[in-house]
Amino acid sequence: MEHPEVIYTWTTILRILFDVPGVVTISGPGKVGKTDFALKLSEDIRKVPSRDSHREKPEPLIHDIASNIDTEGAYPQISDLVSIRQWMFSTNRRKAYILDEANEHLSNLRSMSSQNVGFTRLLPQSTKAHCRLIVVGHSFKGIDKSILNEAWCKGAFYKESLKSAQLFSRSLPRPFSFDNISPTRIKFDPYAVAPFTERPEGNVYFKEADKQLLWEWANGKTHKDLGLFPMQLHRKLIKFVYQTLESEHHT
Repeated sequence: MEHPEVIYTWTTILRILFDVPGVVTISGPGKVGKTDFALKLSEDIRKVPSRDSHREKPEPLIHDIASNIDTEGAYPQISDLVSIRQWMFSTNRRKAYILDEANEHLSNLRSMSSQNVGFTRLLPQSTKAHCRLIVVGHSFKGIDKSILNEAWCKGAFYKESLKSAQLFSRSLPRPFSFDNISPTRIKFDPYAVAPFTERPEGNVYFKEADKQLLWEWANGKTHKDLGLFPMQLHRKLIKFVYQTLESEHHT
């Protein structure tokens, strides 16, 4: 039963959906502006003050956004699982990642593929990384079912037309309908492919020399290839593991 004192404004709804890490989905037929709506959501959640913000200048609900969509520089375009995880844990700030074309990249016909398994493993990790996930696709009947698990899925938008959508969420007392939805101000090519792979294409570079060495070792190079003695490599690995675990322990 809906509480009579609660007024479900757009800001209130966004705060409910994105206050804690989880998944929000956007589905619907072709040519109804699903990608546009995902980017519009990303704009709006950066304007909503966080619930625990008490400063003169309120902290936004979400600080950072990244996506596999090419937004012409508005957001980092991150299109592989390795780089997504690295970005997620790069800061302790609240963030959101938009995955477009999920029917292509996370098909339930490949539910046991390493790419699908890798993405579903991001779901529990996103909590520690303070990250929300916005997943966009045509029909969620064809997408890996783990994404729709009620433990992760905070809400599902169904885009009916360019300017209308419905929202279904267990965190809300009833479905909500939205009309006259304005387009995003973020520039993107609606006909461009939003790529997504398991590993980055080309070379990956880290600012820290030790991380670069460990990355190359993890991808097949031996201690001899790296110009190290076995004990030197072992010390660098132990140091990295300790720092990573200590960082996650204090988040």
